[in-house]
Amino acid sequence: MNDKPFNVIQAECPEFYEWLKEISRFDKVENFIVPDYKDGRISVKFYTKENRYCISVRLPRKFNEHIIQTDENNHIMRESNAPIDNGYLGCTIQTRKPRAGEDWNRGNDLPDGKYCKKTWDKIKNAIIAYELVKVIKITRGVSEDTIVNQ
Repeated sequence: MNDKPFNVIQAECPEFYEWLKEISRFDKVENFIVPDYKDGRISVKFYTKENRYCISVRLPRKFNEHIIQTDENNHIMRESNAPIDNGYLGCTIQTRKPRAGEDWNRGNDLPDGKYCKKTWDKIKNAIIAYELVKVIKITRGVSEDTIVNQ
């Protein structure tokens, strides 16, 4: 396996690597995450028994440009530094196999937003909620013998 994407993740966004440890057993990110790094964007995939999750990351950055806004007579109307890009963090889910009678894999968008811990926590909580299985509670009814003997 090419470890370069893991090296990039650890070097470029160590906090994201720490966040990935939260969902990796024994903090062994490399055993559970399939990373990809292209054109300054990080993508990681991981799998559960029934689903595939893909988390996309674009790191925040600050532009060094100085913006001058002028009117039609070239009078300066406004002057400012370029905006800060807050980055991006988002997640999608796709089933690993189609349901009976379907020839496509179902998918869904999970939370997304700016690159920050708050967005990460929303994504992590959505993953947990997605993986939970509904529990059927057994109710103990009154048996017929109890009714007859009263």
